[in-house]
Amino acid sequence: MLDPLVFRVIAAAFFLLLVAAGVHKLGDRLRFKGILAAYQILPINLVGPVSFIIPVFEIVLGLAWLAGWQIDLVSVATVGLLTAYAMAMGINLVRGRTYIDCGCGFSSTKARRDESGIQQLSVWLVYRNIVLIVLALAAGAGVAERGLGLLDYFAFVAAILALVFVYSAFHQLLVNHNAIDSWRKPLLSKTATGNHHD
Repeated sequence: MLDPLVFRVIAAAFFLLLVAAGVHKLGDRLRFKGILAAYQILPINLVGPVSFIIPVFEIVLGLAWLAGWQIDLVSVATVGLLTAYAMAMGINLVRGRTYIDCGCGFSSTKARRDESGIQQLSVWLVYRNIVLIVLALAAGAGVAERGLGLLDYFAFVAAILALVFVYSAFHQLLVNHNAIDSWRKPLLSKTATGNHHD
């Protein structure tokens, strides 16, 4: 069973993650529909309804984590959602379609629409989801009874800030990696062309 401080950190992290993702997707449903369609998994007639259902589901899950409502069920639902995301990414990675926008955190609402501005699919995103799945399962396993003291609340705030920083840094590193790769491709292409002429 988890220490109540650890549980609250995990619950708050899922609240922030899921609600932010859901709100961003609802804020630009047209873009999100494009991302869903690019995965080429859903029938085209389901893309529209699912582009609304997913963000609403994310927001409801996030609020449930915050409220501590039926955490065992919320944990299972979160695991199901994250597993579906991981499988969709894995299927497209196997297909070799790493160039599409993953839609994770719906970063594309703020990113440029060129190749260097999107967060492309990566095996690291699948690993990230696996870590999140483990955390959701741990949170749903039960919480030990212990009162929280003043130091616990300071630790809670520090942990949340650290997690937000690490998560943001992780995704920024992936975006930067995409940008560097996009710069290298024209250079490699020019080099190959030059060698062919020689």
